[in-house]
Amino acid sequence: MALTATEAARQRFLRTGRGYARREVDHMRRRVAASLLVIERNLGEALPVTSDEIRLAVFPWVTGGYDYEAVDEFLERAGRIVSAYERAQAGYELAPAKPFQRLTSDEITGLALTVVFRGYNLKEVDRFLNRVSGTLYACETGRPSPLVDASEVARKVFPISMRGYAEREVDDILDRAAETISRYERDFARRSETGTGI
Repeated sequence: MALTATEAARQRFLRTGRGYARREVDHMRRRVAASLLVIERNLGEALPVTSDEIRLAVFPWVTGGYDYEAVDEFLERAGRIVSAYERAQAGYELAPAKPFQRLTSDEITGLALTVVFRGYNLKEVDRFLNRVSGTLYACETGRPSPLVDASEVARKVFPISMRGYAEREVDDILDRAAETISRYERDFARRSETGTGI
């Protein structure tokens, strides 16, 4: 379910015997609400908090703190929205952090991603990467694939779970996959237009 700026601003968490420090969580909640407001109103300003900051947020454990499961769920919802917004910005795909390295289906099959305390949901990532691998295999054998296109890969957002894959590793793979598939798509389109076959 989508999270609005108003909901984020009004969000309240139950206190438990041991939980996340309230002051730090409330500060993050206010930054999230401000970011969602920028997104909803299309203000064109820099977001007060990035998706990386949301995903990597760590709070001290204290007596009488906020229920960690409720806070993690809130951050997961917020992170997905902010990440999707960041990926949709003009120029996102035009400024790769590293030189292009073609990704292969065999490389996806042999991946050994790092599992961390809090990261991308394992099952969701594995399921999506299976689709990416199938798409790459089809492209490598000269056939366009309907499994997933470059745009979907570039904008894919995963839920955050306790004990998940390291976000940066998965994001790097997705960036390479999106660029690789995009190049195949352009090649297939060019060959189709020139009548050289696929």
